[in-house]
Amino acid sequence: MSIDPQMGVIILAGGRSTRMGADKAQVKVDGVRLVDQILAGLDDETPYVVVSPFDLGIPTVSEEPPFGGPVAGIAAGAAALDTDFKAVLSVDAPASPGLLGKLKAALESSSSDVAVVQAADGFLQPLCAVWTAAGLDAALGTLGDVRDAPAKRLIGAARTRVEVAGDGREKDYDTAAELETLGEVEL
Repeated sequence: MSIDPQMGVIILAGGRSTRMGADKAQVKVDGVRLVDQILAGLDDETPYVVVSPFDLGIPTVSEEPPFGGPVAGIAAGAAALDTDFKAVLSVDAPASPGLLGKLKAALESSSSDVAVVQAADGFLQPLCAVWTAAGLDAALGTLGDVRDAPAKRLIGAARTRVEVAGDGREKDYDTAAELETLGEVEL
């Protein structure tokens, strides 16, 4: 997959992972950490930032204080990227990088602030989206305090959005049992 280097990717990897029972970024499926699966889905030249308070052995940033929720993580990641477009992905959706080209194309062919995946069940996946930098900044500014704000609220703060039909790659996995559908899980 070829991605324009003017699109940076924010990878949210710093939640408490209470349902998973272990740091999601460090969980392995068939011997590969989820964070590494996400990174493998990006072109080498794609700018990215991993948002996590944990030591993952790769460069990370974190919201202050840590564990401020997804929107606080998105804000921290956005501040670390100087790109025209900013994608938001969650570490527990390891196939989601495969949707970035489709999301960016939909965003560029519209005048929207964000392109967001709509899953087959109709649920919007705010952690599988591509924003214009200006649109993301405006939405974050509209929210004011981002700590503990749900990601759906950030999508709701967008002035305009385009919804892109998902194809299953947007699926996130919250438990080890769910991940077992992908392969052998190591917590």
